Amino acid sequence: MAIIPWRVVVTPHDGGGVKLVVWEALAANDTGRPFNVAAYPDKTVQFLGTFGGNLLIEGSMNPVEADAVYATLNDPQGNALATISAAKIENVLEHVYLLRPSAGASVSDVDVWLLLSNVRG
Repeated sequence: MAIIPWRVVVTPHDGGGVKLVVWEALAANDTGRPFNVAAYPDKTVQFLGTFGGNLLIEGSMNPVEADAVYATLNDPQGNALATISAAKIENVLEHVYLLRPSAGASVSDVDVWLLLSNVRG
């Protein structure tokens, strides 16, 4: 059980309202360090790796990481992002201040990618 740091991935679109973040190698009972997503209304997550258990995406409205209380977020159809057990890509419905992934007891090695955008076409 560890807190997995996020890493910002440099892309050709940086500075244009787009940001790409990854938490790598989440394993059993790991939690990703929360990332501030307040400036990005559009959020998409991708899950890749060896699952063996479930992952979930959580958010909090509290900007103070140490005091934040998290709730499970949903996809645009209202399905909880709580039982992710295979590779997939999902949009995130809620607009929150902090977002993080969490891994269940049997997760082996999963990367969680987060694409953020505040660009409207």
